Amino acid sequence: MWNGAERLRGKMRAGEFVKGFAVTLAEPALSEMAGAAGYDFVFVDAEHAPLDRQEICRHVAAAQGAGAAALVRVRAAEPAMLKAILDLGPDGVIFPFVHDAATARRAVAACTYPDGPARGMRGQGPQRAVRWGFGDEAGYLADPDKYLLKIMQIESCQGWRNLDEILAVPGVDGVYLGPADLGRSLAAQPAPGLPLLKDVCADVYRKVRAAGKWMGAPLPQDAAGVAAARAQGAQWGVCGIDTALLAQGMRACLANFAQEGKE
Repeated sequence: MWNGAERLRGKMRAGEFVKGFAVTLAEPALSEMAGAAGYDFVFVDAEHAPLDRQEICRHVAAAQGAGAAALVRVRAAEPAMLKAILDLGPDGVIFPFVHDAATARRAVAACTYPDGPARGMRGQGPQRAVRWGFGDEAGYLADPDKYLLKIMQIESCQGWRNLDEILAVPGVDGVYLGPADLGRSLAAQPAPGLPLLKDVCADVYRKVRAAGKWMGAPLPQDAAGVAAARAQGAQWGVCGIDTALLAQGMRACLANFAQEGKE
């Protein structure tokens, strides 16, 4: 049975950098294109983008069909909302705004069954996660963690301050850094003397790697920026987003007509 989570783990264990492409539009061909292009995974943004469950399912299927893993960023660590997403068979879930260990424990519990070691609260009904009954359902139900990465997004001052406790929660596989919201959160703090954003980010990299978790980050679209993130300790990252690349291409095409009529 397909196991994209283990594919990503294997590449990172071997020292490879795992590359992802973010999709926010409904068209599943974008995920298929990302896999065909050679991305290791597709980052399906169901937090900010207006994607419904059918559209998420199509993205997950298209990515996996093209040889890429599918990670879904959900709205929150809400078990009732999550179980239908998990049963679509993504290879990982990214939880935004994880401020403390309690949120991390809730996220892990939402992904795990009550009779497992984590004593979770996920309901049984894996459906597409076991390929509609054509996959190894018994193996999946016995060890769903093997098929699913659980990633906590650190994007607040509170999350940074509580990072050690978050990383200590059993079942947390890794961290995804959210520097934009983290920077806003730091700027909003009333207490003076906080470190600069770059120093806080460096601290997140250091602590995640020291804890033996997978460290991910959003990446710029240039080789120097990617190299800098890797040098800090990033093991996986998202490079490219559908709307941004479309806008970039549109501007480039329109620039061909910029001189028309000026002579």
